[in-house]
Amino acid sequence: MTEPIHSLRPPAVFGLLSLALGLLFLLGLMAGSRWVSPGALATVLAGTSDLLTTITVTELRLPRNLIGLLGGAALGLAGAVMQGVTRNQLASPGLTGVIASAALATVAMRTFGTPNALWLPMIALAGGLVGGALTFAVAGHRQMRPDRVVLAGIAVTSMATALTTAILLVSGSEAAELYHWLAGSLMGRGWHQLHMLAPWLLLPLLILLAMPRPFRLLQLDDELALAMGLSVARWRAIFMILALVLTASLVAFTGPIVFIGLVAPHIARRLLADQPQYWLPLSALLGGLLLLAADILARQLALPQELPVGMLTALIGAPWLIYLLNSRTPSRST
Repeated sequence: MTEPIHSLRPPAVFGLLSLALGLLFLLGLMAGSRWVSPGALATVLAGTSDLLTTITVTELRLPRNLIGLLGGAALGLAGAVMQGVTRNQLASPGLTGVIASAALATVAMRTFGTPNALWLPMIALAGGLVGGALTFAVAGHRQMRPDRVVLAGIAVTSMATALTTAILLVSGSEAAELYHWLAGSLMGRGWHQLHMLAPWLLLPLLILLAMPRPFRLLQLDDELALAMGLSVARWRAIFMILALVLTASLVAFTGPIVFIGLVAPHIARRLLADQPQYWLPLSALLGGLLLLAADILARQLALPQELPVGMLTALIGAPWLIYLLNSRTPSRST
């Protein structure tokens, strides 16, 4: 298990990460197949730029950056909630079958029906709920050892992926678009998608960040939390449902983006290990930073083409998971 960094204080951590996030956001407005210089970006902000640069920044990159920031925060927070309320450091949206099942539900509905885009988050949420519930049922809801959760999650994810592939074989002309969507990407996401997605993410984010006390109590043994007046089963269900809403609604619009929900909470605990009251907001901040950084890399690494951001987050997260599985990760969070 990684050793915590005890010397850092919360204001310093949040201040440095917020500064890094602000710089990344500006870089995201400049980066792409057509670079926008800092001077040209300043003219856009001042309203004196040419039309092409204005459209590039305000209509293409700004909403994409906001979706990356908001979506990363949602994944980071969802992962922190899953790890916290189950007291299992390997519980995360990507490792519990939630993302793959949400993707399966979305692909099935887009192939066999013509759903309104406003309903896609509900469809993905239903799939994510089924996948997550199946994983935890297989792993055993009482003593959820990390290895059992990972194995159960792999089984559910494999089953959902196989069914998704089978559906794609009969999806006809939509197959190519759906294959691209399944790689996970922010490309082409603009203000329209942001307006539809924002309510599904902002409301659960704000609710979860406003409930630090029940989250802290859920870190304790169930008996102790009950003795302190917390309805453990009810609050655990509330937290898990909100985490599933965050994850599944994002999948509906961006496709599967994995490992942000695993990595961000672990970094948050490493930075502020002995202060669990900060884990949720710090995980959200780190998630936004990680997804925004991955999206900028996705735009630049294969110019003039663009890589799927889901592929990059998998390349980053897979070694982290291997490290966690080979370290002395306890079944209960510290």
